[in-house]
Amino acid sequence: MYGIGLVARLAQVSVRTLRHYDDRGLLKPNYVDPITGYRYYTPEQILLLHRILVLRDLGVPLAQIGRLIDDDVTVEQLRGILRLRQAEARTRLATQTEQLRRVEVRLAQLEEAPVAGYEVIVKRLEPMRVVAVTEDLEGHHQIGAACDRMYPRLHAALAQHGVRFDGLSLARYEDTADERRPMRITTALQIPAGVTIEGDGLTTIEVPAVERAATTVVRGDPSQFASGFRALHEWVGETGARATPVERELYIDCDGPRDTWVTELQVVMEPAEVAGRTS
Repeated sequence: MYGIGLVARLAQVSVRTLRHYDDRGLLKPNYVDPITGYRYYTPEQILLLHRILVLRDLGVPLAQIGRLIDDDVTVEQLRGILRLRQAEARTRLATQTEQLRRVEVRLAQLEEAPVAGYEVIVKRLEPMRVVAVTEDLEGHHQIGAACDRMYPRLHAALAQHGVRFDGLSLARYEDTADERRPMRITTALQIPAGVTIEGDGLTTIEVPAVERAATTVVRGDPSQFASGFRALHEWVGETGARATPVERELYIDCDGPRDTWVTELQVVMEPAEVAGRTS
């Protein structure tokens, strides 16, 4: 038999690890000296330890290893568990690769003054219940006037229905495929569940969740939004992802002067698997 110190050196693990495996019931020593408490192992147990270490190296949790080292485990069961580890490892690798791209892009952005001021994160956008109104515009130059018309209509509708507005407001931009009026803007105010407002061009809708969006938070007048969206699209392209034509503005705090507004700019991205197939 071999003492625990020698077994630890042979397997290149710590004595503490072997004691932990003993406590978990994975590898109990063949003999424990009743006086010193020193643990001893047989050659067969060294083979078993090797199998445990192989499974640990493959990322299999200790809780599953206890079943896998049982002689009753079939090859098909082992294959299934290892395929799961394979999928998880690929997901981790993809996540780390994407994170590396973001780090590289951010480093490059720091060299460019116009873009460096925008901190970009990718996140899921939660669904919202809103009352909304939509207009088709000739171009970006009409956005300001459109918002000046649309938001007062929305606030008036809430007041008419006795709804106190204390949520978020949203603007959504998308293409219309109409050369005369190529831009569609939808302005919306968040409303409580159970409230429905319809008529006079207004409608209540459930804005669906967005799984992936590149976002940045800006403080100041909406005149800077164009450069913010440009920075978001550049960031998306440089990270190897793909943006959709949909852009959104989420107004977080617009109570004071325009130069104090806090707004989140959002560029909706294609799902990761779609971007991967088309890149």
